[in-house]
Amino acid sequence: MGKNISITLFGESHGKGVGALITGLPPHIPVDEAAIDRALARRRPGGRYDTTRKEPDPWEILSGTYRGKTTGDPLAIWIPNKDTKSQDYEHMPYRPGHGDYTAHVKTFGADDPRGAGHRSGRLTAPLVAAGAIARGFLEKQNIRITSRVTEIGGEQSPAAQEKALEKAKQEKDSLGGIVALTITGVPIGLGGTRDASAQSALAHALYAVGAVKSVAFGAGEGAARLKGSQNNDPYIEENGVVHTTTNNAGGILGGITTGDAIEITVAVKPTPSIGKKQHTVDREGRNTELEIKGRHDTALVRRIPPVLEAAAAIAILDLWIERQKEIALHQIIGESQ
Repeated sequence: MGKNISITLFGESHGKGVGALITGLPPHIPVDEAAIDRALARRRPGGRYDTTRKEPDPWEILSGTYRGKTTGDPLAIWIPNKDTKSQDYEHMPYRPGHGDYTAHVKTFGADDPRGAGHRSGRLTAPLVAAGAIARGFLEKQNIRITSRVTEIGGEQSPAAQEKALEKAKQEKDSLGGIVALTITGVPIGLGGTRDASAQSALAHALYAVGAVKSVAFGAGEGAARLKGSQNNDPYIEENGVVHTTTNNAGGILGGITTGDAIEITVAVKPTPSIGKKQHTVDREGRNTELEIKGRHDTALVRRIPPVLEAAAAIAILDLWIERQKEIALHQIIGESQ
C-alpha cells in the first residue's frame, strides 16, 4: 500500500493471534496508546446484532517505538486471539459468500478454513491499531477522518434500521449497508495522475477491506446522470483563496486533492455467515446444505467504520509524506536557481 508506507497484516482468525507490520513510518511520531484502545473498542462487538465472539484485544507493540514515539524502523503490532471456537469449523463445507473455495484453490488445499483463516475480518483489528497511529499524526496536521453508517438493509432512519435488523436476525439472515466517509483538512496537491492518483490510493486501501463492494467519490454514480453544467464544481476566489462552490468531485480532481473535503461512499456487503439454510459443496466435492451455527454479525456494516477510517488514514499519510518530498525538492531547486 503506497509509495512510502507499507503495511502487512498477518495471522489467522483461529491462530495464535493477528498483527500488522508497518514499514516507512517517519521517526518521532507519537504513539497514543489511549487512541489505539479507543479505536479497537469501536470495532469490538457489543450490541444485540453483533457476533458473540468476545476478543479483548490486548495489543502490544513488539518493535519500532522508543519512549512513546516511532523510531522509523519497522513497527510490529501483535494482538493475541483469546476467544476461538475452532470446533465450529470441523468438516465445514465451502461457505457461500466467503473466500473458502477460492482460497482452497489458490493455496492448492493448504488454506486454514477456521473462521476464514488469514482472510477473516479478524485481521481488521491490527489494521485499526495501525490506523490509529497514522490518524494521530494526521490530526496534528489538522487532517481529520470521520464516518457514519447512512443505510442498513436499504433503510436510512434508525427506527427502520432497527426493525430491519431484528427481522433479519429472526430469519437467521444478514444485512449490508452504506458508510459515508469524510476526510477534512487535506491540503491541495496530494496525489497525482493515473497510478499516483489520490483517488486510486484511497480506493485501493478501502477495497483491501474484504467486505467492501464499492467505493464512490463525491457524486459517485450520480454523476453519470448529471449534465456537465450540473456536475462541474465552479471555482471562486475569496480573500485570496481559490475554492469551489460545490463538491461533486468529492475533493479530488485529476487525481489530485483540491483542498475540499474528500467525500467517499462505501457499500458494504451483508455478513456472509448466516444461519439460514443454503446450498453449497463440501470439501469432498459433493452437493450439500449448510446452516452455519457459529457466531456472526447480523450486519457487519455496524462495526466497519473504524476499519475504513484506519485504511483511509494510512493512505492519506502516505500521500502526505510523498507531497512533503515534492515540496522539499521544489525548495531545493528554487534555492539553487
